[in-house]
Amino acid sequence: MPDRSPPGALPPDATTLLGDGACRVKEGRPWEPLSAVVSGHAVSRSESRALSYVSYGQDPEGTWETLTFAEVDLRVRAIAAALESRFPHGSRVAVMCPPGISYGLAFLSCLYAGMIAVPLFPPEDPRRRGQLEAVLADAGPVCLLTTGSQAPECQALTGGLVPVWLVEEAESRLARDWSERRAGPAEPAYLQYTSGSTGTPSGAVITHANLMASTRQVIDGCGLSPSTPIVSWLPMFHDMGLSIGVLAPMVSGAHVALMSPLAFIQRPVRWLRLLDAHRAHFSGGPNFAYDLCVRKVPDPAALGLDLSCVRVLTNGAEPVRVGTLRRFTEAFAGSGLAQETVKPSYGLAEATVLVACNRVGQRWTELDLDADALATGRICVLHERGPARRVTTVVGCGKPVAQDVRVADPETGVEQAPGFAGELWVRGANVAAGYWRQPHRSAEVFDCVLKATDGSHDGWFRTGDLGFLHDGEVFVLGRIKDIIITHGANHAASDIEDTVRHAIGEAVPGAVAAFAVPGDDHEGDRLVVMVELAAGPQCADGISLRRRVQTAVAARHGVRPHDVLAVKRGSLPRTTSGKLRRGDCRDHYLAQHTARSATAEGRTE
Repeated sequence: MPDRSPPGALPPDATTLLGDGACRVKEGRPWEPLSAVVSGHAVSRSESRALSYVSYGQDPEGTWETLTFAEVDLRVRAIAAALESRFPHGSRVAVMCPPGISYGLAFLSCLYAGMIAVPLFPPEDPRRRGQLEAVLADAGPVCLLTTGSQAPECQALTGGLVPVWLVEEAESRLARDWSERRAGPAEPAYLQYTSGSTGTPSGAVITHANLMASTRQVIDGCGLSPSTPIVSWLPMFHDMGLSIGVLAPMVSGAHVALMSPLAFIQRPVRWLRLLDAHRAHFSGGPNFAYDLCVRKVPDPAALGLDLSCVRVLTNGAEPVRVGTLRRFTEAFAGSGLAQETVKPSYGLAEATVLVACNRVGQRWTELDLDADALATGRICVLHERGPARRVTTVVGCGKPVAQDVRVADPETGVEQAPGFAGELWVRGANVAAGYWRQPHRSAEVFDCVLKATDGSHDGWFRTGDLGFLHDGEVFVLGRIKDIIITHGANHAASDIEDTVRHAIGEAVPGAVAAFAVPGDDHEGDRLVVMVELAAGPQCADGISLRRRVQTAVAARHGVRPHDVLAVKRGSLPRTTSGKLRRGDCRDHYLAQHTARSATAEGRTE
């Protein structure tokens, strides 16, 4: 239902989330919201190309659609004026456009109009309808912005209770009616619902100050300017896709060329060709994207690619694997890709997007760690590999960008001594104001007190990620909730999954899940591994799956999996951004185990 707040007023549940830290602005730089920056580009660089979309539906080589900064500003002002005329400031507006220029226009129009954007995906997949319904119920949007192709599905999603507006129907003449209102730094700009949202959705409240601070961090960390073209195939409802595909180019003044995620998945070479054709400086993707390119482009030399222009390919949004970095860099070195181009990074929705990254011209850092020491939380760097030592190789995500990162004991909040792992805590102007309509949880997560050697400091955000600092660089070991504890030793699920992937060539790439289930009191957690097999689960016995997984994991990690299951391709649950839902895997396993136990008991009665 529409928000009945008076014009100019923030919803009460938004103002309770905002504190002094939400509106910090970099000293020496006068406050300018995104709308003012883009409008400035429209005046000073009116004919410069701003936003392009490359579609592959008609022409396999791609068809380009391009808007200049002046055209972007005109169309955004028209949509914003229509929103202002109908809804009060601070109302939530869901952006549900398909990939393309319309998504960027819809999102920007919300910011111009003083609305709170809710970037989401269109309701094309019935399997994700439940998640959309939960988010919409939590956000309470006054309208849905989409395109004509998605209108029927959007109307059906809300039963016609929420109006559906089409981006392409906004008339340009309305642009002159835009109020030119400048958003304040503490006002919410958008709600970024985390990709792992399940049950009660969690929408991070990103203020205009957060947005600008984070985007400046991306620009500084990746060396962006009006002369550094950008390419993105990432979904724009995701924090990384929104940053690379909309925010960074609009603030830096760079020309971005977009393509759809499906176009990339179908033919990864399209991304590589677009990097070349657009002479891109910056792009990025999750770890799986780089593996996919290596698998699907077996002979890069035959393509005649020139990737010497690319300076930054950020690797983030999921665990970064050193083997992937090496394989991709080696595969495309002959195409001009520099050794330092692929850059592991660390970020999360609650920090708007970026926390740490490797800078332009800097190659990633690899550390060999004593695996037994790591299992107890100690960081012991090995300079030589002994035959009797188990080794875990980790990759650095670079140094923090204009923010502070510390390592804390997750139980006590005491800062860890150097050489010990713990929970990564973050503090900076990019950290969100809190979770939408969750003041108690926000206080527990976003306003924590770090007990450091020089006293206690408040205002810290708990990431829930396990990691450590080494020479000022951030190393991420995994989610704390995914840590498997057996016989007093800690094991990161992602490390075990990586071991299984290397040991089982018959597995579907990237389709291994490791998680813990309760064991006996004396043993702690029991390790369970699920593997999607390319040929189907029926071939598990023929390839000795259970024995091979148990042997590989025990040799590298010193723990023997309690159970190993083969599952059909595509059955492991994932988030909207492709991350494994290990908790859902565990719940499904336990439910099946309970059902089997009940059936067995019934047979004995």
